[in-house]
Amino acid sequence: SQDRYYIKFADGKSEYVACEEMNEALKSTSRTVKTIAFGEDWDSYFIVYTDGWWQCKNTPRALSDLIDRRKSKADLSCVSLGPNGEYFVSAKNGRAWWGGMDDDNVAMAREHEDNIKFMDFG
Repeated sequence: SQDRYYIKFADGKSEYVACEEMNEALKSTSRTVKTIAFGEDWDSYFIVYTDGWWQCKNTPRALSDLIDRRKSKADLSCVSLGPNGEYFVSAKNGRAWWGGMDDDNVAMAREHEDNIKFMDFG
């Protein structure tokens, strides 16, 4: 985790330690954070807001390509990032995408792909 974290409290306030770009992104928006994922590098992150909009930096190339293919739609519900380039994306309509995983994990995911709602990597 490189000592990065994001905590959201019941009163709506939050506390976090992250790269300067993420600090600025969070300070400069009025949107409400739904999820935050930290990636492989110190400056790798993906923020998803409750309205489906998102902000990210230094994400795996395959994830960036997916976002581009989806024309940067603001309909995300969650993104998770792994320590070795893994990623999982879910949209508000229930669709999900993943990648960057080793062959065994891809095979297992394909076997259960219609039932996958979330993935986390460690």
